[in-house]
Amino acid sequence: MNMPVFKVQRQALLSQLVKFEAHPDFCRETTTLLAGDGAVRKTVLGTILAMTFAASAIAVAASADAGNTGNGTLTLADPAYTSAVKPGDYTVVCTTGGADATSKFRVEDPLGNQVGTATGGAAFAKQIKFTIAGGGTDFVEGDKFVVSVSFDLGDASNKVVEWDPAAADGTERIWGLALNEVTAPDGEDAEGQLVLRRGPSIVFSGQVQWPDGITDAQKDDAVREFEAMGILVRV
Repeated sequence: MNMPVFKVQRQALLSQLVKFEAHPDFCRETTTLLAGDGAVRKTVLGTILAMTFAASAIAVAASADAGNTGNGTLTLADPAYTSAVKPGDYTVVCTTGGADATSKFRVEDPLGNQVGTATGGAAFAKQIKFTIAGGGTDFVEGDKFVVSVSFDLGDASNKVVEWDPAAADGTERIWGLALNEVTAPDGEDAEGQLVLRRGPSIVFSGQVQWPDGITDAQKDDAVREFEAMGILVRV
């Protein structure tokens, strides 16, 4: 006699994802899930999240180093950033002195990664946007500007969405991991998205909802991003 067999798939538990965290009050934040766009937007436990920042939440300021020889100026564009901008101090250092069209400047992001090379007298528009104009005294090697970018994390216009490693609009930057299931209807934001935002914490890779089609290189980059946040991803 054959006995019927029933299989029940139980919803994943938070403890299956988060193996350690220093303290929930420190490691977690509650935010808003962006409205669905043409369909509902849904996150589940372990969804990797990115943050969309409104223009009102981003402030940019530039300053010249007091020891500069050249007396030219760096003028920010309006807006002064692209969607790929990062919070922190960008450095713009002269590598080739001279007047406009001759002077060259290495632009580095807040982590020290080279973003590109700016030329005196020409617009620069990679992560930050500005134009350097020479003055009466030419720039020399080592002259420097600092462009400071700050994000207002408490701005009510900030919303989380699913992380997209192939994007170029800022959603390629990881914000955290979803710790609950939230559904935002089409055209309507949903509050109550709980996020593992920082460590010290350890999560199980098998419960992280890696996007379909993610490459090994993108996953490795994501693991490093999490580690920079104090979140260790372990198999």
